[in-house]
Amino acid sequence: MSRIAKPSVALPIALALAISAHGQGKIEGQGAATRFISEKYGFSIAVPPGWHASLERDLPIYVNFTETRGPQQLTLPAHGATIVVVAQETLPGRRRLAKSPSDWAEIDARGVSSGDPAISAMEMPKESGVSKATTSSYDEATFSADDQAQHSLAAFWEFDHKLFAAHLNYIVNDPDGPTLEKLLLETIRSIRPLKPNH
Repeated sequence: MSRIAKPSVALPIALALAISAHGQGKIEGQGAATRFISEKYGFSIAVPPGWHASLERDLPIYVNFTETRGPQQLTLPAHGATIVVVAQETLPGRRRLAKSPSDWAEIDARGVSSGDPAISAMEMPKESGVSKATTSSYDEATFSADDQAQHSLAAFWEFDHKLFAAHLNYIVNDPDGPTLEKLLLETIRSIRPLKPNH
């Protein structure tokens, strides 16, 4: 049974398979000040208000729904969204070859994007300790039973000489899309080193 900071959720199979569990995170604070603490990677990151955070890994998986999807877990519920944060060092294959956030953004979109991904630089606050950041945006097929197309906005960044990514996924044409994308960017910009003078 997964440990979730709020009620249990079944995560989409594609996300669960793409991530290996190496450790455990923890949550500190309450309300809008709630933060996921990654001691392994040396930073904390905000938990989006009202979202659920998995504590199974050293980096967070956030979901904004509580419904269990049963066997067809590749689909999201209406207005459902996920944010999955990963460290490059935990991934197999070509993603490990990326040398920078922008390089990883291009490799990541190759093969899953149903069009040309929009890749652009992302500004980060100095206090985040993030040295470089990039975003990419594209639609992708999930090959689920209902052929649900999802949109992905991904942020890639470098922190303490390691590369990280966060993928926001939601159903294509969801009217909440712009709000969800703004939330992802605010969440990534909330990164703070655990040790001062990083």
